[in-house]
This record gives sequence, structure tokens and C-alpha cells, in this order.
Amino acid sequence: MPFIPVLIRHLGLVSYQPTYQAMRQFTNTRHVDTLDELWVLQHPSVYTLGQAGKREHLLNTGDIAVYPFCRD
Repeated sequence: MPFIPVLIRHLGLVSYQPTYQAMRQFTNTRHVDTLDELWVLQHPSVYTLGQAGKREHLLNTGDIAVYPFCRD
């Protein structure tokens, strides 16, 4: 099997939303010569709602952030 180079990014503890947006930006702007990337990170607890998810489906989120499914 041939060696396929991959860029590994160690990001540490980061916020969910800006990192999610950065990943989307990376994916949307890459081209055939762009190296694959593996982003190693941790973010504070979050709830993400699927396509049919509704905020009222979550019984007690406490201080945990809730992010809706987004297709962009």
C-alpha cells in the first residue's frame, strides 16, 4: 500500500463552533493537491441536534451548549 501523506493538527482544547466552521471552510476550499488533514482536538461538552431534532427533545441540558444540525 502506498504512503499517503497526512497533515496532523494538534489543536488542544478549542471551542466547538469556530472549529466546526474552520473544518467546513477547509473542506469547501480544498482541491486535488490539498493534503488530507487529521485534526486532533478536544472541545467542551455540546449537544448536536440531528436533522429531525428539536430543542424540546432535550430534557435537561444544564449549561451545555446546543447546536442544531446545519447543512451548508
